[in-house]
Amino acid sequence: MNIQVSKAVEEARKSVFPGGLSQYRCPLSRELEGLQFEFVMDEGPKMAVSFPGRNSIVIEDGEDRYRTSCQVQKAEDGAFFVLAELRDVAPRTAYMMVIDIYESLVTVLKAQQGTVRSFPNLVTREVRFGAIPDGEGRLPEKRAGFTKDLVGKKIEWTYNPEFSIIHVYLADNYYTTARNEEMKKKMEEMIRKNPDMFKGRPDPYYEKDCLYIKLRENLYLFSFVEFNSGSGTQGLMVLNTDRLTDVGCFWGSNRQNEQEGYTFSAYGKWIREEIPEDHTLERLAEKKAESR
Repeated sequence: MNIQVSKAVEEARKSVFPGGLSQYRCPLSRELEGLQFEFVMDEGPKMAVSFPGRNSIVIEDGEDRYRTSCQVQKAEDGAFFVLAELRDVAPRTAYMMVIDIYESLVTVLKAQQGTVRSFPNLVTREVRFGAIPDGEGRLPEKRAGFTKDLVGKKIEWTYNPEFSIIHVYLADNYYTTARNEEMKKKMEEMIRKNPDMFKGRPDPYYEKDCLYIKLRENLYLFSFVEFNSGSGTQGLMVLNTDRLTDVGCFWGSNRQNEQEGYTFSAYGKWIREEIPEDHTLERLAEKKAESR
């Protein structure tokens, strides 16, 4: 990727999350090299994507054509997550795609930063669904689409030996996070050393305008934007609920107000027991009622 993160910021990040969030990232895939695809989108112009070389992509979106670097991660057999940030484009723009060769489906998320004057770091995104025609131009009838399959469930994701976090999928457009007891102790120590770490974070913490998309059986795309916590960054995960693995990226700005965009992988486990964060929306409603 063409995003440069200063050495000081990188060291600060590792001091908070030893090993970094990308420590378990699977090796980038080269399976798409030399391939090209036509995407027939349900809305908007057709697209064409090709992978001419290692970590290289050409994107044609209607009349626009871009060549840039990319990162490709394998989410499941035949399904690939692609992160490609455009060079020298304003506002800052990246394409995030899930290309499913087996199902002949594509999901494209176009993310931009700098479109909201009152919150310049806020990442906005547009989602489009489409399909890959076969050699005779035929398209599959089914599509990826929004879902509620994950609502009410919880998965604890581990990014490195020292850091894990529980994602609580509260509602079809809300989510929050929680920590196990060991991580709570680690976070208390991190906050003691970095008192501004969660400055401005609301209590109860939550993010809304989340996206839950079913890509195929047991494969989902989950996207959120850190609006309430103040950074404006987008997190995107392609979750495999069968293998309990994910791949994805964070794209936006860090708390030092520097641009960043990086991929990661994690492994997970289901959390079955009830936890206080399950009731975040009830707490939020009560707090709003008290403030009236």
